[in-house]
Amino acid sequence: MLADSTLAAAPPTLAEARATLERVWGHADFRGRQAEVVAEVLAGRDVLAVLPTGGGKSVCYQIPAMLRPGLGLVVSPLIALMTDQVEALKQQGVAAARLDSGVSLDDRSEIWRAARAGELDLLYVSPEGLAQPHLIDRLHDLPLSLIAIDEAHCVSQWGHDFRPDYRTLGRLAELFPGVPRIAVTATADARTREDIVRSLRLGEAHVVVDSFARPNLQLSALRKANGSRARTDEAVIELVRQRRGKSGVVYCGSRDGCERVAQALRDAGTNAIAYHAGMDARDRDRRLERFLAEDGAVMVATIAFGMGVDKADVRFVIHADPPGSLEAYWQEIGRAGRDGDPAEGVTLYGPSDIAWTLRRLDSRPMADEVKAVQVRKARQLFAMLDGAVCRPQAVRRYFGEAEAEPCGVCDICQDPPQLHDATTAAQKALAAVQRLDQRFGRGRIVDHLLGKTRDVQPWEEGLSTWGVGRDLSPNGWRDVIDHLMFEGLLVEDPNEGKPLVRLGDPAAVRAVYRGERTIEVRRAPPRFDPATRSGNPRQRSRGGEGRNAALENMDAEVRARFETLRAWRRERASEQRVPPYVIFQDRTLLEIAIAEPGDLERLAQIPGVGQTKLDRYGAGVLAALAQGAA
Repeated sequence: MLADSTLAAAPPTLAEARATLERVWGHADFRGRQAEVVAEVLAGRDVLAVLPTGGGKSVCYQIPAMLRPGLGLVVSPLIALMTDQVEALKQQGVAAARLDSGVSLDDRSEIWRAARAGELDLLYVSPEGLAQPHLIDRLHDLPLSLIAIDEAHCVSQWGHDFRPDYRTLGRLAELFPGVPRIAVTATADARTREDIVRSLRLGEAHVVVDSFARPNLQLSALRKANGSRARTDEAVIELVRQRRGKSGVVYCGSRDGCERVAQALRDAGTNAIAYHAGMDARDRDRRLERFLAEDGAVMVATIAFGMGVDKADVRFVIHADPPGSLEAYWQEIGRAGRDGDPAEGVTLYGPSDIAWTLRRLDSRPMADEVKAVQVRKARQLFAMLDGAVCRPQAVRRYFGEAEAEPCGVCDICQDPPQLHDATTAAQKALAAVQRLDQRFGRGRIVDHLLGKTRDVQPWEEGLSTWGVGRDLSPNGWRDVIDHLMFEGLLVEDPNEGKPLVRLGDPAAVRAVYRGERTIEVRRAPPRFDPATRSGNPRQRSRGGEGRNAALENMDAEVRARFETLRAWRRERASEQRVPPYVIFQDRTLLEIAIAEPGDLERLAQIPGVGQTKLDRYGAGVLAALAQGAA
């Protein structure tokens, strides 16, 4: 444990933290509420920090660990996440190491030697590893500067990625009294935050919740064609084709889906890589290395991929299958545009998706109260996807930002959908399901409403709902039924592959019957395009601001220098077996290409060029620029 003399030393100042930020990372000042979090940790106080994806959560504990006496212990959920962060820190001259199943015995011995000698700033471990008594015993022999718990939402059963091993981390308060702890996450609603504080015993912690705004993200959602997996695959292929040459992530709901969509994209000429938990760990690592190293690569993955993978130039995330909650949606979408440049998030969704989500939740062992919360979270996601409210605004208000304004760039803001009051139609559909004794699927219900059931029996013709829906087209009724499913007024029973539609929440259904609840559904898109398979207008290309626009509009000389620098970076990355972006991000290379610095002093003024990188790569950058100009 820390000696009394160490505890009595004056804590590092925020000015020292800013100097470290500029020296190591090449940034003049902190962003958002980073400084507030760093100041608390430097002073030795506990913190829960909820900062947006790409908002620099890691810096909030990395810099204090470098400045406070002792070793900074970081608890992280994934080996890929630990590996990525440790490699990035080493590139910046920070003494960091990780302990996981992939570290050899010799390397472990060297890590512990360095820790005892005070040569390490940060040590990354998994919660499973921290459960081993021998690891705790060794840590007790070392002075700890802080304990950081990354991806802290994993501790909460109310969150979207609960991991039982995280629930044991509250004991760190007793095992290491007096050591400041910082829990960080990008996605946690109010209930999840309360659970994190309680579970980790952070009762006196300073809670910092930054805005969830990601103004560089342009979000959209597209309704899937009913019952056609092939048409969904075609839609994904077209979306990726429209973004040819850009790096992206496509999320699929199953391992088979990943393999199928990745192969379809490769057949269409895209550099697509499949990634899921069913693969051998070494194979997954190789595929991750490819994605990080290759320009324009598209990763097709399940949610087994992505947490903490800091590839800054991901330009789009496409959900071929939607996630199960707004938390998961915001975290996964947030893996695009981490460099701050314009990026896109596109989600394909349909009623079969929410039915699958609810079946999966129903099969999981969890308390009824927890299950009810997870079902509500799923319905809130689908209500947002099928709704008419600005998408970022809806998400931000979900997380508690009551004053969030419309973003102005999502599909809802750019092309507001026309809605019509479908309360009467909803009443007819609900009544038809009830009169049919909840024994049929959606196709039969539509036929019943239209009065077109084949070989209709007298008992059905005698029902009050027979043929009452002839004022709407079949597609119109399908839209109404889909929307009622999104709102939980109707639910689908899988029935061994032959889904049956039944009534949902009884109180909500009664409210619709009585006219106390209004149901609004979308009309057909006003600009119907018969030239497209879906009938939706083709995606309009919108000029983005910032570096992405600069990339597309730069003059020939700047582009030549930029491509020369990227080629130089690829060579250095290949030599060191690290992702290119940990050497320099595209944004930094573009700044260098535009400024064309002729010496190290001017190169040092470029954002993103810290002292360690200047010492390590400065001469090489200048030589590459000179070579490109020759």
